[in-house]
Amino acid sequence: MPDEVLGQDEELVKVIDKGPAGRIHVRLSRFRDRDYLDIRNFYEAEDGEWKPTRKGIAVPVDLYADLMAALKDAEPRIAKRSASRPPAAG
Repeated sequence: MPDEVLGQDEELVKVIDKGPAGRIHVRLSRFRDRDYLDIRNFYEAEDGEWKPTRKGIAVPVDLYADLMAALKDAEPRIAKRSASRPPAAG
């Protein structure tokens, strides 16, 4: 699988594998002189290249602290939901 070619103003931070469903790319990018944290779904094309989907979000980096606070606030709620679900059938 070839590595993604990034533009000069893009930096790949992390790739999160979703299995056959694709993967999530977390990137820092720049658009119109503004920096963004871009979190986007990618799929593998027939030629083996990873391509972005329209599913994702580009958060201005000046909102990073607010985003992280919101994710931290979600953590106990996620744990509560996970604990209340029955185990998956295998």
